[in-house]
Amino acid sequence: MDMGEPDAGLCGQCRYVKVIASQKGSVFYLCKKSETDGRFEKYPRLPVRVCEGYEREEGV
Repeated sequence: MDMGEPDAGLCGQCRYVKVIASQKGSVFYLCKKSETDGRFEKYPRLPVRVCEGYEREEGV
């Protein structure tokens, strides 16, 4: 789900990311794993280079 934004690292291609764009044009990467596992930050500092929960989005 790489949106062409600045380097998000693993988040840019993770199956657990939800890309949120604000009305002002800012883009945020929400980690959906954070909803059920406290080890993951809701909005991780980018770029994420290492993540235990990373799973590549199919078709990317």
